[in-house]
Amino acid sequence: MAVNAEKLVMDWLNADPSIKDSYPARFDVPAESTASHPIPFITVEQVGGADEPFRNLPLIAVQVWGESRWLVSEAASRLVVPRLKRIIERPSVAAVELTGRTHFPMPDGRSRYQILVQLVVESGDLF
Repeated sequence: MAVNAEKLVMDWLNADPSIKDSYPARFDVPAESTASHPIPFITVEQVGGADEPFRNLPLIAVQVWGESRWLVSEAASRLVVPRLKRIIERPSVAAVELTGRTHFPMPDGRSRYQILVQLVVESGDLF
């Protein structure tokens, strides 16, 4: 069975209590987060990649959202990036490369940083 890379990354981030308690990872932006009331969280989304016979190469956007540029920058640098680098500890992950980290504010003014993660994961297609 193929690995769902988005769920793999989301679960990996949420397995760290310091991330889950302060910036819980999820697939969707919570409805209660608005420009006037930003709340801290992380979204995980596959934004590209390739499927090959024995491996998949998903490109995942991990976005850290919060109250200020400084706070999301610090969370990205001190919490999220080190945790993502360790995803190689998962048996289904053969390699990880962080290909970019960008200040990526929302048009409505909410602060967010984006980290692009290229994974090499097993495809589940052995024959």
